[in-house]
Amino acid sequence: MRNINFTKYKYFTLSFSFLAIVFGFVVTFSKYGGFAHSLDFNGGLRTVVELPKDKTRTDIETYFQSKKIEAVVILLEKEKNIFQLDIGLGSLETIEALYKEIPEGKRETSTSAIDRFVQLLRFEFNLPKEKVLSADQVGAVVGGELTEVGITLLLTTLGIILLYLSIRSQFKFALASAIALVHDILMTLALIGFLQIKPSVPIIAALLTLLGYSINDKIVVFDRIRENAHGKDNLALSNIINVSIAQTLGRTINTSFTTMISVVAIIVGGAAELYDFAFVLLFGVIVGTYSSIYIAAPISEIYDRLRKKRFA
Repeated sequence: MRNINFTKYKYFTLSFSFLAIVFGFVVTFSKYGGFAHSLDFNGGLRTVVELPKDKTRTDIETYFQSKKIEAVVILLEKEKNIFQLDIGLGSLETIEALYKEIPEGKRETSTSAIDRFVQLLRFEFNLPKEKVLSADQVGAVVGGELTEVGITLLLTTLGIILLYLSIRSQFKFALASAIALVHDILMTLALIGFLQIKPSVPIIAALLTLLGYSINDKIVVFDRIRENAHGKDNLALSNIINVSIAQTLGRTINTSFTTMISVVAIIVGGAAELYDFAFVLLFGVIVGTYSSIYIAAPISEIYDRLRKKRFA
């Protein structure tokens, strides 16, 4: 294990990561026109209704698909058959057209999109008023504020981590860790865009969790590098990095594996609403482990070599 040259292919791994990120974002914006729309970030209609016992989640999703309505159906309470229905802004024209098809005697005059949608639900599923538990329209302004808060949280977390590492360790390790963390976030965002995973508050939570997990792994690796480099100024940093990664590899693999078991359990047996969160977190764990070995450590070596050349 000590003879493995982890830094040998550093330029290949750095190039691979760069190309993967570029490819993900190119597909996201050229093929899809950007990230997937979601109610939390782009606005839309949200209702909570208690449906008849014979109506299943599949029935509701099939109905919306047949009407070409962009909808996310969430089962909130199984015993009472209570569902949360999120409708994207892109479906408002379709809802308007379906609302006009309701017989005049069974529809009320309404000027708001959320009222028309509620009336459409009541007509299609034969619901009395009391079965519509809540109905709200989320504006794009609220979504914009949420987007700003999410970005601010990520940048603030990244800044605090960089400051902490600069105080705790050498600058080259702090710089390499910060670049690797940006790499992890960009790789994960590229995946989210490539697969058109809908951005949401749980996805932001997954990204923040990813930052914490990833930096913990990098601190372990860099601490070992710093310990092994103590009093060995004449030894090449690449050799120290290879030995240090080999020494911490068992811990890294065990930690990643046990974490992935928990995340996979959520994907396999958890609620469908947590699938995107768990999938993003699973990918983040893999990327975070990869970047600790093949991105962060090699960057610190490249920086150290450039610095020595400059002051030679």
